[in-house]
Amino acid sequence: MMIEVRGLSHRFGNSLILEDIDLQITRGEFVAIIGPNGAGKSTLIRLILGLLPVQSGSIRIDGEGHLDWLRHNPMGYLPQKEEFDRGFPASALDIVLMGLAAELPLGGRFTKSHRERAMAALETTSTAELASKRLGSLSGGQLQRVLLARALVSRSNYLILDEPEASVDRPGVQSFFALLHDLNKAGKTIITISHDLHTLSEHCSSLICLNRKLHCHSKTELVNAEIIRKTFGEAVKLIDKDY
Repeated sequence: MMIEVRGLSHRFGNSLILEDIDLQITRGEFVAIIGPNGAGKSTLIRLILGLLPVQSGSIRIDGEGHLDWLRHNPMGYLPQKEEFDRGFPASALDIVLMGLAAELPLGGRFTKSHRERAMAALETTSTAELASKRLGSLSGGQLQRVLLARALVSRSNYLILDEPEASVDRPGVQSFFALLHDLNKAGKTIITISHDLHTLSEHCSSLICLNRKLHCHSKTELVNAEIIRKTFGEAVKLIDKDY
């Protein structure tokens, strides 16, 4: 059971963003995608999620074409940035329930079962006490955990995150990745984009080094300084860990 990418290339206009990507992500992995800005990291996950059309190559999930798989399977997704009207009168529970909207018939309402699932997701992210809090009253770290609960509420075996640490302070980042680590140990396959190499080295089982081309997909401890420099360029400064 895996995500399998073969010969994947993608262009925006005349710009080649991804070139001939081959990789496999086995179910149960905790994988981080790293690379400089503009390397194609977000494009890769948006292709996997079916948010962009595949132009060249193929993506299969658990042996099935990814679009066919996605039609009848949820995939948890925490985007890089979401714009919210902080004055909008929605609670944290309302935000999590949005993750179940696809289950509603046209004109349908959320049931008691839906609300119980949403509360369970908030419990998982240690934000159940925020259920009735308005969106505008949440800190950046609290909002990120609520959005993670929304990604989890569908109970997908896969969770994809795009720079989840972007709006979280340093202690919050450590706590957030510890939570992801626990989710992975409980059986969830996690794919995250991140620039925090030190934190990734503590929690991820493998790294995908991407800069238009795939430079490396290997166990975290096998990714060394030379691979990192080839991915990011010679000017990269390595901190805290001898990669």
